[in-house]
Amino acid sequence: LLRLEVADPQGPVQGFPLQEGLDLHALEYKGAVGEIRLFPGLLAPPAGLDFLLDLPSEEGLHLVAFAEGALDALKVAFQEGARSLVLLSPVLFRDALLSARLGALRFGLERGGVEGFARVGRALFFGALSAGSEEVLWRWLGRLEALADERRWLRGTAARVLVVQGALDAFTPPLHGAKVADFAKGEALRFVVDEAGHLVPWEAQEEVRDLVADFLLGEGFRPLPGGLAL
Repeated sequence: LLRLEVADPQGPVQGFPLQEGLDLHALEYKGAVGEIRLFPGLLAPPAGLDFLLDLPSEEGLHLVAFAEGALDALKVAFQEGARSLVLLSPVLFRDALLSARLGALRFGLERGGVEGFARVGRALFFGALSAGSEEVLWRWLGRLEALADERRWLRGTAARVLVVQGALDAFTPPLHGAKVADFAKGEALRFVVDEAGHLVPWEAQEEVRDLVADFLLGEGFRPLPGGLAL
């Protein structure tokens, strides 16, 4: 089951950086009309987001990102322009709860390596779908601990935005995604997928693929009175 929420396009405004170096790892596919680039983040399962690569799309650049990969996608959207942004379980800012979870994961990694990290993280998002070497885990942890409020990059793009999260996400709960969507400069939609957690693209692959497919073709956005989009 899916729950739809229309994000507030008039969310808080902050400035966005004019210059910042890019260190991105992305896959791209020039499909029907548009171009799709994927930003799966460091802890995505081995198959990544490849199941979305062959979707048809409207003309233009479409960026699809998971977790901390959302920041890489937003930098590309700012520098190159994008028609749409799909943010799956986005991690773009650190509040007190996320900082506490990261502290617990750091403790687990320091004391027990990959196994210690997995023991702590299992209740948050870890399972058979996600794995990583100790080196990758330290890189991932360092990146999230260094996050500022990167939602400001959303103010640097007019791309329409789709945020998808799992209702059972204990790492970045649905409210986290709502606070991301509220920063969108233009049209934004947020979907919450029942019975899925932080790894929603793989836990609910069919539902996510259907959502993204409609979104990339613009079928999720129909202008309504008052400037809303459904």
